[in-house]
Amino acid sequence: MNYGELQLILAEAALKGWINGNPGDYYNKGVEASIKLWVPTWNVPVVEYLTAADMQWLDGETVDVKMQKIHLHKYYALFLVDMQQWFEYRRTGKPVLPIGAGVRNNGVMPARMTYPVYVQSTNPTNYKNVIAMQGADVISTQVWWQKP
Repeated sequence: MNYGELQLILAEAALKGWINGNPGDYYNKGVEASIKLWVPTWNVPVVEYLTAADMQWLDGETVDVKMQKIHLHKYYALFLVDMQQWFEYRRTGKPVLPIGAGVRNNGVMPARMTYPVYVQSTNPTNYKNVIAMQGADVISTQVWWQKP
C-alpha cells in the first residue's frame, strides 16, 4: 500500500465520519503523495495543482462529489497495483469510468472474475457447490455484496 492510497483511504473514512480529521487535508496529502511517487521532484503546491485542474477540495460540495474526487485520485494512486483499481471500483462504483466497445457483458463493467479452469478440474465437487450457491460462473454474476 502506498502512502497516497493510505491518505485517500483516510479521506474517505473522515468524510464518512468513521475517524476524526479533515477529509480535505487527507485528500490533498493523498494527491501529493501519489504524484511524488512517480515524480519525486514535483514542486508545485498541491492545492495550486488541484485548483488548476478544477479538482480542489471544496467543503460546500456534496458527499457524492467529494467521494468522486477521492476515488478518482485513488484510482490514479493505484496505477500498476495489481487489480486494486478494479476492486475499488466494484466496491464504490467510483470513479465514473468510460466503458468502451471492448467491454464484454453487454457494456456493463464486469462484476467478478470467473474461476480458473484448474479450480474447475481439480475441485469439481466444491466448484459445482459454490456455483449452485452464488450463481453462474460468468463475469456478470454479481458477488454477494452487490445483490439486492
